[in-house]
Amino acid sequence: MISLYISNITWAHRIPAWIKLSGLALASVLVLPLRDGSLLLAACFFVVLAYLSLGRPGRVRFLRLGMLLPLILGLGLFQGLVMSWDAALISVTRILLMVMLADLVTATTPMQDMIRVVLPLFRPLKALGVNPGALALSVALVIRFIPVLSAQWSAQSDAWRSRAGRRPGFKLIIPFIHQALKRTDQIAEAIASRK
Repeated sequence: MISLYISNITWAHRIPAWIKLSGLALASVLVLPLRDGSLLLAACFFVVLAYLSLGRPGRVRFLRLGMLLPLILGLGLFQGLVMSWDAALISVTRILLMVMLADLVTATTPMQDMIRVVLPLFRPLKALGVNPGALALSVALVIRFIPVLSAQWSAQSDAWRSRAGRRPGFKLIIPFIHQALKRTDQIAEAIASRK
């Protein structure tokens, strides 16, 4: 997971971790009530510009996110059938925006910095018997996991393409979820074994 960090120092790396994580949290709160698709698309456009401003590693990182599109479009298709197509479009754009923002933060913030930022927030929970270090690690892992899932989708898509000779489309969603759950179990076991 650490290998998904962009090691070239850019303007985004120089922004303190607490500002990036606070901005990510604020964005998730502000984006939720938004119903205007044009505002969401404009926000997506500015995030894409931020990726491009990171140079070649940012462009490569952004293009890898494209592998998640079938999964996100699958969610949109499901929501469109269950609810309405307008609501599905808004929802998919929201998800896309938050995935890009979280990935951008992950790409430019070391894991240790993320843990250092969120750890003080959880210290008061120690009185309730909660381990603040474990909780801080969990939050950092959730944020870090988005590009890991993107890389997993990319690998599975490439494997499908090499065997079948065509794009997999939505056929990979079930195997993708299965692999993601297996990976979650492996990480949980690794963390438990280090205690």
